[in-house]
Amino acid sequence: MKTVLKYNICFVVLLLGLGCQEALNEEVKTFFTEDTFYQTEQDARLAINGIYGHLGANFDGALNAEGIYFANYWTANALLSDEGESDGDFGRGYFELSTMTHTPQSNIALQIWSNLYLGINAANLAIANIPDIDMNADIKDNLLGEAYFLRGLLYFELVRFFGEVPLQLVAQTEFTTDSYLPRSTEEEVYNQILSDLVIAENSLPTEQTGVDNGRPTSWSAKAYTAKAALQQGVNLTLAQTRLEDIINGPFGLWQDYADVFKIGNNNGKEVLFSISFLEGEDLFTTLWEGGHLVFRTLPNLYGGRPNGQGFETPTQNLFDSFDDLDRRKEVTFLSEDVIDGETVDFGRPYVVKYWDQQAEPEVNNTNNDLQLIRFADILLMYAEVLNELNNGSSTDALVAINRVRRRARYSNGVENNVLPNLTTMGYQDFKDAILDERRKELAWEGHRWFDLVRFGKLQEKVSLAKPNVSITTPRHNLLPIPQRERDLNPSLTQNLDY
Repeated sequence: MKTVLKYNICFVVLLLGLGCQEALNEEVKTFFTEDTFYQTEQDARLAINGIYGHLGANFDGALNAEGIYFANYWTANALLSDEGESDGDFGRGYFELSTMTHTPQSNIALQIWSNLYLGINAANLAIANIPDIDMNADIKDNLLGEAYFLRGLLYFELVRFFGEVPLQLVAQTEFTTDSYLPRSTEEEVYNQILSDLVIAENSLPTEQTGVDNGRPTSWSAKAYTAKAALQQGVNLTLAQTRLEDIINGPFGLWQDYADVFKIGNNNGKEVLFSISFLEGEDLFTTLWEGGHLVFRTLPNLYGGRPNGQGFETPTQNLFDSFDDLDRRKEVTFLSEDVIDGETVDFGRPYVVKYWDQQAEPEVNNTNNDLQLIRFADILLMYAEVLNELNNGSSTDALVAINRVRRRARYSNGVENNVLPNLTTMGYQDFKDAILDERRKELAWEGHRWFDLVRFGKLQEKVSLAKPNVSITTPRHNLLPIPQRERDLNPSLTQNLDY
């Protein structure tokens, strides 16, 4: 893809504060090259930071803000499942995902594919070049561990979104026919993911402090090793081992579910890995860097205050699945609010869980993180793994899921009479209970579509929540391979039924 070269040139330039388009309008010789850049420890750190540029927004002044976790990741997961719907296209193609009418021409699928491979190529560049830099060996090992972690993470997202994908492990700095790789099997991709994560686990520190707080740790690698093994469904004992390590580690649940999404608790005891978005220099660039976690989901009814847009909304089916006394319901949704002294009924629920109203009273800007994997997810994965291994609930599995349910009973320190502890259950009943608990605990956090595919429940659940949507499997278990990529690379085949 020609865009690979463009972004590889730009990642250093962006970090130096220049716009990408400005860089491309200059002679390339006036900027860093691969031969002159990878010389110092600072260069190595910049190379790692360049990978993150494809995860967040990377706003460059021209609305070029398409990083994988900026909006597409969690929005697509909601719309492709029973969680969310979109009433209009807004010029981006989300409506097609919501109605399951997306095709290989989907610009959202193309953005996801492109940004994941751009991030992977940046990781490949770091992995190829950092070993030759003369620098502190421990720091070098940590930075390489970070590159391997991010490459493993990005390939994990690729295989979940698209299934079989080309396994490109060599950095591409110019366009050649060597870029035309065929799709590797899912087994081959998962083997590479687990290999990268093992290297990361052995190289990353157990804790990041100071300015590095929020970067991945060995715990992050353990968590994604478990998540990948569970999603693949092959090595569940590996998942069990890593999950037990984490459960016996330094992590825990906040007492109140609302505390999970407080900005002051970012990178706190419940987080194993999250994405921190950049804050712009003014309100507009801040909106495009981090604001979409609230900007896209809150209603456009806030009078003189900066507005949300309600681009995507939760299904009524999702909202109705919560007990009214479940603390997660009032934290996750907003159906009415007091505006200018009057109670305004919005007519439908909106997602509000990422809006820390005390820290950020204005609604279109947030410094909040997108938590990709947190401790409650670990507990629920553990219950799921044990159910698969033991063909039914076990004591440890029930303890794990009931920790999550117990926390959801508490509202401002008061325990409500709701969500009693689960007791011994057979395999299918317990599996259904785990899926339901994941739906409530992790709503709108980028899990639901992947969960429904793994549980084999996508068609059933989407049909219930969106009865007017025509959904079939295996077609909708994956996104289509973008047609633009197939036009460029004749080796690429298409997913079933596209």
